[in-house]
Amino acid sequence: MARPKIIFLRSVIPHTTAWYYSKAFKGLPVDVVDMPFDPHDPPGWKEAPAGDLLLLVDCGLPVDFPFLGEYKGPKGYVSIDSCHKLSIHRAYCEKYRFDFVWVAQKHVVAGFGEKARWLPLGADPETHVYRPQMASADSLWERLTRRSHYDIGMCGAPYKHRRAFEKLFRKAGLTTNFYFRKRFGAEATRELARSTIGFNVGAGFDGVKGKDVNMRVFETMANGQCMLLTNTYDGLGFEDLFEEGSHYIGFRSEEEATDKALYYSRHQAEAIRIAAQGQRHILENHTYAHRCEEIIRAIR
Repeated sequence: MARPKIIFLRSVIPHTTAWYYSKAFKGLPVDVVDMPFDPHDPPGWKEAPAGDLLLLVDCGLPVDFPFLGEYKGPKGYVSIDSCHKLSIHRAYCEKYRFDFVWVAQKHVVAGFGEKARWLPLGADPETHVYRPQMASADSLWERLTRRSHYDIGMCGAPYKHRRAFEKLFRKAGLTTNFYFRKRFGAEATRELARSTIGFNVGAGFDGVKGKDVNMRVFETMANGQCMLLTNTYDGLGFEDLFEEGSHYIGFRSEEEATDKALYYSRHQAEAIRIAAQGQRHILENHTYAHRCEEIIRAIR
């Protein structure tokens, strides 16, 4: 196979995994046929071009495509949120009889059957690696009125336990730069770079939602300016992907998170070293281009 032809069913919602996969494929030696759609208003397409692989990346909603069940060529699906929606994603894969199923979360791969394989999330260097020129996006008002540096920061969904962590850190005397659903993409990268520590606590920390190795793990390590402090779980693949103490710092409890945040805020040279090593590791092993290359190898 010379240049694989990928028929990419692409959600138009920005800063999603589908968005980053699309960007990465276009930078590789493949021919991409782009088929953009709005998940909230699915198109009534009755057919799709032939190719070496028709690929759909989970966009958060189980979008129905009338032609997909009868499509004659190889079909692939990348499941992202199956840690929260396993039964929905499994039924979707069974309905459309995908030939390839890639699953972002290691511990739910077995739930999809023998065709499924693990394909972790990743980072987009253009978006998630901090560059000094990103600071030029700050308004004059921001430059004059806000702090230039914080001890710990996070950009993410506003789960109750995340807000509780921010309060704990403030109570411990740390300066915080937390944004909930207000900063995305390069804006989030810029905000994280203002902090010594980039914080992550997964949606499943309090047991309400599923456990995962989320996008923020990869994106924060890619930043290069802040050290990742994240909660970890057994069996999810942290130990397969990264080395704790070298690429990131982990915690299992609120007390441990606070103690480690205080330590690294006071030992910034150590935090800077871990941030640099984490970034190097991500760029060498865990970008979306690496994930796309794995998909290409599977269809050759």
